[in-house]
Amino acid sequence: MSHFIFRTCLLAAVMTVVTGCTSDDRDWITLQTEASTLMESNDFEGAEELALKSLELAEQDIGAEHADIAHVHNTLAMISYGKKNYEETEAHHRRALSIQELALGKESLEVGRTLTYLGDFFLSQKKLDDAVELHERAHGILVTSIGDQHPDIGRSLNNLARLYAAQNRFREAADHHTQALAILEPALGVDDPEVKMVIENLTALYSDIVPPEGTDASAPTGTP
Repeated sequence: MSHFIFRTCLLAAVMTVVTGCTSDDRDWITLQTEASTLMESNDFEGAEELALKSLELAEQDIGAEHADIAHVHNTLAMISYGKKNYEETEAHHRRALSIQELALGKESLEVGRTLTYLGDFFLSQKKLDDAVELHERAHGILVTSIGDQHPDIGRSLNNLARLYAAQNRFREAADHHTQALAILEPALGVDDPEVKMVIENLTALYSDIVPPEGTDASAPTGTP
């Protein structure tokens, strides 16, 4: 799981929980925030202790099925990943997804984001088919929720492009990178690291798609 993905999940978990908190739930939110800080500094043991305590208090305060509980589970998933406990990583992400689907509906934006986290986890485990399925579902939810020109849509398209490239679906990958670039470059600027990464990925893909001079251009290029 890339460092960028790790930080994205961390920020989403902390910011969503902190928004709208009250004095009654401040204690578990504080623990959640402190756990996230320790996780970011790679103190996974300390982070896990605080996050588990946060989960216990949160379940007492707002109930185990409240939508905000999902953010604690996503944090615990990231902590478990840092500890290389991949069974718990998947279990916590799936628990977060289950809570959000019941509390918010299967097409909610938060469900889309958790699907992305889980899809990234499957990619890290080289389970490409599972990763593609989750990212495709997440992309559809994100487009419905935030429109088709939001920078997060560009990131989602880039994620799908990486997955398609890993499956040797080079033309689909190139198409998705191109769409991602058309969204991210105007929003972030040509010098942004994400934009440069998409350009590099797209350039590399064209070397796979376009046959070298002197070869048969009609030969298959890896696209099913």
